[in-house]
Amino acid sequence: MDPERIVAPSSRMVREASARLVLDRMWHAPVVTGSDLMAATGLSRATVHDVCEELIERGWVREVANQREFGGYQKGRPARRYAFDPQAGLVVGVDAGEHRVGAIVADLRGVELGRHQSLPHGGFGDPAERLDIVGEAITAALAAADVRVRRVLTVTVGVPAPVDAAGRTAFRGNPYWELMNPDIGERLRDRHGWRTIVDNDANLAALAEGWRGHGRGERHFVALLAGERLGAGIVEDGRLLRGVRGGAGEMRFLDLVAGVGSTDGIAKLAREWAREALAEPVARSVLAPDPDAASVFAAATAGDALAAGVVDRIAERMARVIATLASLVDTDQVIIAGRVAASCGSLVSTVQELLARHGDPPPRVLASTLGGDAVMLGAVKRSLDDVREHALQLAVG
Repeated sequence: MDPERIVAPSSRMVREASARLVLDRMWHAPVVTGSDLMAATGLSRATVHDVCEELIERGWVREVANQREFGGYQKGRPARRYAFDPQAGLVVGVDAGEHRVGAIVADLRGVELGRHQSLPHGGFGDPAERLDIVGEAITAALAAADVRVRRVLTVTVGVPAPVDAAGRTAFRGNPYWELMNPDIGERLRDRHGWRTIVDNDANLAALAEGWRGHGRGERHFVALLAGERLGAGIVEDGRLLRGVRGGAGEMRFLDLVAGVGSTDGIAKLAREWAREALAEPVARSVLAPDPDAASVFAAATAGDALAAGVVDRIAERMARVIATLASLVDTDQVIIAGRVAASCGSLVSTVQELLARHGDPPPRVLASTLGGDAVMLGAVKRSLDDVREHALQLAVG
């Protein structure tokens, strides 16, 4: 390279790089001193303190008052102590599902401050109604947290549709997907001014599992959202796989799998198959005429033969789904996620037994401990990651 064409970094660029390095080290640390930051970053004492002063002015960091340990006398001036301020801004995570919308407001360390959950409904009639309900859920969650709207730095919305890098659903000709993501990110930005990210709900469930669930410390796993429809968030070597248009975890191939034939999820199958069984003239069961998935699994656990038969059918089907998925991505574990996970423990053990018959080492199958919060928590994590990446370009306070 021609030395004359090499452009030296500006002092502002160097300062920004130093500030990013210091802020990154402080984000999850307790109170630190300048010496702590020097050791962690390799920066000089003068640079560390200058950067901390700038971060204090920007609102990211606060200086902590010094206290003498044990009440004893110390010679010299005590070291200056700094701490990241997790209340410098807020993030919002939204699960914009087909039948309900939920939102969580959190501080910059992911501590929940407030939430809102809409009542279940029969679906959305048009994009405008969907946008209204998403916006209302966010506003209600902010009100529950008793915080100012202007402190929101990033909102992430999870939708049951493939989403590309720009937050749009690029697959056209699918009315359901188009209704689930009618360019939600752009419209929320235009309507409310929020910095908005839109992502696939299963991808966000995978982020949540890696953050606070069974995926912690795992390099290879799949989060399988399994309520109304099946969708997978695939983590390979620690990275979330998305595909060119965000369709890496879509399960449309199940239409072609013998013994499966659709992307219907566990909750939907439990309801429909239980209703079909109850409609038989000789049916005997403790189940109500229109049971939900949780009551079907509870009845099966209690020994109800009709409910147990339904659960066995679902187990056989899910074993085929997971075996097919595992053959495609060769993963260590599959985590059944979503609201249905709380009630399907017996199903998981049966699926694991069925998978063992296939011969190849099967993946571990686990029920998520995050329940119905998985997508919202993943959306919070995505928002936190965005804020951390773009911190120095955001206005806080």
